[in-house]
Amino acid sequence: MIIKSLKLHNFGVYAGDNEFSFEGKKPIVLIGGMNGRGKTTFLEAILLALYGSNSFAYVESEYKVYTQYLRSFVNRDAIDNLCWIELEFDIQSGDGIEKYRIIREWEGFSKRLNESLLVYKDGEYSEFLTNNWSMFVENILPSALSNLFIFDGEKIAELAVDTSNEQLKKAIRSMLGISVLDVVKNDVLRNLKRINKDASNNDLSIELNNIRDKKESISIQLEELASERDRIQMEMVSNNSKKEMLVQMYSSRGGIAEEKRQETMQKKSDCTSELAMIEGKLVEYASNDLPLLLVKDLLIDVKEHAEIENEEMILRKSLNQINALQKQYSKGSPKKKAESLAFVEFINKTANEQHTEQIYALSDYSLFQLTDLIENKMDESSNDVISILKREKVLEEKIGEYDSYLNLDINTQELSEINEEIRRVDAQIIKSEMELSSISEKITTLEARLREITKEFNHALESYLANAEYQDGASRTTKYSEMLINIIDKYLIELQRRKAELLGITITDCYKNLASKRSLIGSITVDPETLDYTFYSDNGIVVPKDSLSAGEQQIMIISILWALAICAKQKLPVIIDTPLSRLDSSHRKTIIKKYFPHASQQTIILSTDSEVDKRYYQMMKNDIGDEYTLVYDEKTKSTSIKKGYELGE
Repeated sequence: MIIKSLKLHNFGVYAGDNEFSFEGKKPIVLIGGMNGRGKTTFLEAILLALYGSNSFAYVESEYKVYTQYLRSFVNRDAIDNLCWIELEFDIQSGDGIEKYRIIREWEGFSKRLNESLLVYKDGEYSEFLTNNWSMFVENILPSALSNLFIFDGEKIAELAVDTSNEQLKKAIRSMLGISVLDVVKNDVLRNLKRINKDASNNDLSIELNNIRDKKESISIQLEELASERDRIQMEMVSNNSKKEMLVQMYSSRGGIAEEKRQETMQKKSDCTSELAMIEGKLVEYASNDLPLLLVKDLLIDVKEHAEIENEEMILRKSLNQINALQKQYSKGSPKKKAESLAFVEFINKTANEQHTEQIYALSDYSLFQLTDLIENKMDESSNDVISILKREKVLEEKIGEYDSYLNLDINTQELSEINEEIRRVDAQIIKSEMELSSISEKITTLEARLREITKEFNHALESYLANAEYQDGASRTTKYSEMLINIIDKYLIELQRRKAELLGITITDCYKNLASKRSLIGSITVDPETLDYTFYSDNGIVVPKDSLSAGEQQIMIISILWALAICAKQKLPVIIDTPLSRLDSSHRKTIIKKYFPHASQQTIILSTDSEVDKRYYQMMKNDIGDEYTLVYDEKTKSTSIKKGYELGE
């Protein structure tokens, strides 16, 4: 089944005529819009078009009367007082593609609201389908299975905390067709009670009826406790959401900053002390050789001139030594004196020609100090000061940041009220957890008692059937009714047993496809009698459900819904409202890449721009066939449809 278009006229926030047309060849349809802009209304419109009063959205709503539910969708600004939905979809059959168009219409504010239904097949009006649509749609998409294909993120979160798994068990029973057998069994039981009122009150019949009454009483108690447990779990989900909102509000109002005020003040004090030390160091450097960096080039010139002076001084000392040695050499020999004197005079003349004026007359030690200053100490001081200045900047930024926290205009009275509300919600959550624990214990006790009474009932039934052979009329009817109920029970278990193994394998495959490689779960089994599912590690060890993180539990629920849809063998579109709202970024990425493109031939995603933002949009872009944005007009208080998906800032 592929949805081709949905037309809405004055339906909910969709004032006037609005149309979604799905012509893309790729599997994903992306519809974006802020909360309260019509995403859930879109989902309810499809359910209403298909099922009318059998829609689970109506069954789960606050409205007790179907006409009130219809009237709630009429746009208050409707000029013509009419509201209608038109849904077109294709179904692949053995003969090709069959095209269907359904139109539901009603007047908005008439005293007696009448709904009309028109059904067209392959472009022609079908009187048969119009008169028998509820029966026909149950064959292509049973209403009991619709919540496997049409659901929202809150539903996933609710199922993730449902420790009883009752909602999933109902879905499994619907997928197996067990609900039909339950109806047959209940009809037989009602008939059996009627017959037993008129039958002879022999001891076996009385005993059997007494045991059955006990069994039914325990079953009723279990149902009441299960309902109470579901109510408490829904209350816990609501309180957890409320707490999350309050914590965010507390943080945004400066609550965290106020709690850490003393710590922030100490950090600021530490930074201020360190900054004072740094300033002292800078003063110390400034009073030492650091200012000489300003005349470094001049100092280099001094060093070079001093080195020349030093070399000339050494040369003069050498000449004096040569003159003295020449006198000793030529003493007593005029010839040697003449020769050596000419050489010495040549050396003196050459030295005088290269004479440099003495300006600085630095000693060797002073020249060494000057060289060390230029080549080492000045660079070291420069590097040290640069590091100190960088640290000074970091400290000043930190002090500015701490000042901004300390100078926040915090309303302590408001924070106190929010904190008190958080404590109150926490107390409610703790109370709900205690009540839930108590109810779970009672359910465990009653289930054990139910198993015992069932064994007792089966034993009494065998005794009753053995004696019923000698009775006729009402007794014979009772006998075969009991046999039929027994056969139905055994058939149900066998049917569940045959399907449970396949379902467990399919859930395992779906979960492994979605879960990370580090998952603790190696396989998943479904109990053929209780329909409870159990997780096992690769080593065959049972993995407790509560050992999974909140994200992993939601991934598990999505895997189960996916597996149920696969096992149902119905090629139907999947429609998910706000699917990513409760998931972290890692699990969002997994769902986008591995689930959305493969969930069905057509997967319609109803999302806010904070769920599917620019990054996630790019991940799924290649699989998107159609995309729309719901645009809300504050003046008219209505929503219009815009082609294309608009990303938030």
